[in-house]
Amino acid sequence: MDQFSNIILTAIFAALAVWLFYGYVRTRGLIYKDKLWSWSRIFFLVAGAVTLLSAFVYTSVLDWIRLGSMLLCVVGFFLTRDGIREDGFAISGRFYPFANVHSYDYGNYKDQFRIYFVMEGESFDAPNILTLPSKQKDEIIAFLKNKMGKKYTRMKKG
Repeated sequence: MDQFSNIILTAIFAALAVWLFYGYVRTRGLIYKDKLWSWSRIFFLVAGAVTLLSAFVYTSVLDWIRLGSMLLCVVGFFLTRDGIREDGFAISGRFYPFANVHSYDYGNYKDQFRIYFVMEGESFDAPNILTLPSKQKDEIIAFLKNKMGKKYTRMKKG
Protein backbone atom coordinates (compact mmCIF):
# COMPACT_ATOMS: atom_id res chain seq x y z
CA MET A 1 0.00 0.00 0.00
CA ASP A 2 1.32 3.43 -0.77
CA GLN A 3 1.74 6.06 1.94
CA PHE A 4 -1.13 8.29 0.86
CA SER A 5 -3.75 5.54 1.08
CA ASN A 6 -2.33 4.44 4.45
CA ILE A 7 -2.67 7.97 5.80
CA ILE A 8 -6.25 8.32 4.50
CA LEU A 9 -7.33 4.92 5.86
CA THR A 10 -5.62 5.58 9.20
CA ALA A 11 -7.45 8.90 9.53
CA ILE A 12 -10.81 7.33 8.63
CA PHE A 13 -10.47 4.38 11.02
CA ALA A 14 -9.06 6.57 13.80
CA ALA A 15 -12.04 8.94 13.45
CA LEU A 16 -14.44 5.98 13.54
CA ALA A 17 -12.68 4.59 16.62
CA VAL A 18 -12.94 7.95 18.41
CA TRP A 19 -16.64 8.18 17.50
CA LEU A 20 -17.31 4.62 18.74
CA PHE A 21 -15.42 5.13 22.01
CA TYR A 22 -17.29 8.42 22.53
CA GLY A 23 -20.56 6.53 22.02
CA TYR A 24 -19.42 3.93 24.53
CA VAL A 25 -18.65 6.59 27.15
CA ARG A 26 -22.05 8.25 26.58
CA THR A 27 -23.99 4.98 26.92
CA ARG A 28 -22.25 3.26 29.84
CA GLY A 29 -24.18 1.80 32.75
CA LEU A 30 -26.83 -0.13 30.85
CA ILE A 31 -29.16 -2.23 32.98
CA TYR A 32 -30.65 -4.20 30.09
CA LYS A 33 -28.35 -4.93 27.13
CA ASP A 34 -28.81 -6.33 23.64
CA LYS A 35 -27.57 -9.77 22.65
CA LEU A 36 -23.79 -9.90 22.61
CA TRP A 37 -23.61 -12.03 19.46
CA SER A 38 -25.46 -10.76 16.41
CA TRP A 39 -24.60 -10.91 12.71
CA SER A 40 -22.99 -7.48 12.79
CA ARG A 41 -20.84 -8.40 15.80
CA ILE A 42 -19.75 -11.67 14.16
CA PHE A 43 -18.87 -9.71 11.02
CA PHE A 44 -16.73 -7.28 13.03
CA LEU A 45 -15.06 -10.19 14.83
CA VAL A 46 -14.12 -11.68 11.45
CA ALA A 47 -12.89 -8.26 10.28
CA GLY A 48 -10.72 -7.98 13.40
CA ALA A 49 -9.31 -11.47 12.83
CA VAL A 50 -8.49 -10.66 9.19
CA THR A 51 -6.85 -7.43 10.36
CA LEU A 52 -4.68 -9.37 12.80
CA LEU A 53 -3.76 -11.92 10.15
CA SER A 54 -2.81 -9.19 7.70
CA ALA A 55 -0.28 -7.88 10.23
CA PHE A 56 2.10 -10.61 9.06
CA VAL A 57 2.14 -9.20 5.52
CA TYR A 58 2.93 -5.54 6.16
CA THR A 59 6.22 -4.14 7.32
CA SER A 60 6.09 -0.33 7.16
CA VAL A 61 5.31 1.84 10.17
CA LEU A 62 2.28 3.37 8.45
CA ASP A 63 0.86 -0.09 7.85
CA TRP A 64 1.17 -0.90 11.54
CA ILE A 65 -0.45 2.40 12.54
CA ARG A 66 -3.33 1.74 10.12
CA LEU A 67 -3.80 -1.79 11.48
CA GLY A 68 -3.81 -0.37 15.01
CA SER A 69 -6.52 2.14 14.17
CA MET A 70 -8.55 -0.62 12.49
CA LEU A 71 -8.29 -2.80 15.61
CA LEU A 72 -9.30 0.14 17.81
CA CYS A 73 -12.35 0.56 15.60
CA VAL A 74 -13.30 -3.10 16.05
CA VAL A 75 -12.82 -2.89 19.84
CA GLY A 76 -14.90 0.30 19.97
CA PHE A 77 -17.69 -1.42 18.07
CA PHE A 78 -17.70 -4.33 20.53
CA LEU A 79 -17.82 -2.00 23.53
CA THR A 80 -20.75 0.02 22.18
CA ARG A 81 -23.95 -1.77 23.17
CA ASP A 82 -27.64 -1.05 22.81
CA GLY A 83 -29.88 -1.14 25.85
CA ILE A 84 -31.72 0.62 28.64
CA ARG A 85 -30.30 2.36 31.64
CA GLU A 86 -31.92 4.20 34.54
CA ASP A 87 -32.55 7.43 32.63
CA GLY A 88 -33.03 6.39 28.98
CA PHE A 89 -32.27 4.25 25.94
CA ALA A 90 -28.98 3.74 24.10
CA ILE A 91 -28.83 2.72 20.45
CA SER A 92 -25.60 2.60 18.42
CA GLY A 93 -23.75 4.89 20.81
CA ARG A 94 -26.51 7.49 20.89
CA PHE A 95 -28.42 8.19 24.11
CA TYR A 96 -32.16 8.98 24.22
CA PRO A 97 -33.42 10.21 27.63
CA PHE A 98 -36.85 9.06 28.85
CA ALA A 99 -37.89 12.70 29.29
CA ASN A 100 -37.67 13.27 25.50
CA VAL A 101 -39.66 10.16 24.54
CA HIS A 102 -43.08 11.03 23.12
CA SER A 103 -44.42 7.46 23.08
CA TYR A 104 -43.28 3.85 23.11
CA ASP A 105 -44.55 0.39 22.27
CA TYR A 106 -43.13 -3.12 22.37
CA GLY A 107 -43.48 -6.40 20.53
CA ASN A 108 -42.31 -9.97 21.10
CA TYR A 109 -40.85 -11.89 18.15
CA LYS A 110 -39.38 -15.44 18.34
CA ASP A 111 -36.23 -14.88 20.42
CA GLN A 112 -36.28 -11.07 20.29
CA PHE A 113 -38.11 -8.43 22.26
CA ARG A 114 -38.34 -5.08 20.48
CA ILE A 115 -39.09 -1.69 21.93
CA TYR A 116 -40.28 0.99 19.53
CA PHE A 117 -40.05 4.58 20.68
CA VAL A 118 -40.69 7.95 19.11
CA MET A 119 -38.90 11.05 20.35
CA GLU A 120 -40.55 14.46 20.68
CA GLY A 121 -40.83 16.08 17.26
CA GLU A 122 -40.19 12.86 15.31
CA SER A 123 -42.58 11.01 13.02
CA PHE A 124 -44.48 7.90 14.09
CA ASP A 125 -43.64 6.41 10.68
CA ALA A 126 -39.98 5.81 11.60
CA PRO A 127 -39.66 4.90 15.29
CA ASN A 128 -36.35 4.04 16.91
CA ILE A 129 -36.09 0.30 17.53
CA LEU A 130 -34.27 -1.35 20.41
CA THR A 131 -33.88 -5.14 20.22
CA LEU A 132 -33.32 -7.05 23.46
CA PRO A 133 -33.39 -10.74 24.49
CA SER A 134 -36.95 -11.97 25.07
CA LYS A 135 -36.09 -13.75 28.34
CA GLN A 136 -36.08 -10.35 30.12
CA LYS A 137 -39.36 -9.19 28.54
CA ASP A 138 -41.51 -9.06 31.70
CA GLU A 139 -38.82 -7.34 33.72
CA ILE A 140 -38.24 -4.73 30.99
CA ILE A 141 -41.98 -4.02 30.57
CA ALA A 142 -42.33 -3.47 34.33
CA PHE A 143 -39.30 -1.17 34.28
CA LEU A 144 -40.69 0.88 31.36
CA LYS A 145 -44.13 1.17 32.98
CA ASN A 146 -42.46 2.43 36.12
CA LYS A 147 -40.32 4.98 34.26
CA MET A 148 -42.80 6.24 31.62
CA GLY A 149 -46.06 4.32 31.83
CA LYS A 150 -48.23 7.19 30.57
CA LYS A 151 -46.31 7.33 27.30
CA TYR A 152 -47.29 3.81 26.21
CA THR A 153 -49.09 3.97 22.84
CA ARG A 154 -49.96 1.19 20.40
CA MET A 155 -47.98 1.77 17.19
CA LYS A 156 -48.01 0.31 13.73
CA LYS A 157 -44.88 -1.83 13.66
CA GLY A 158 -42.85 -2.57 10.55
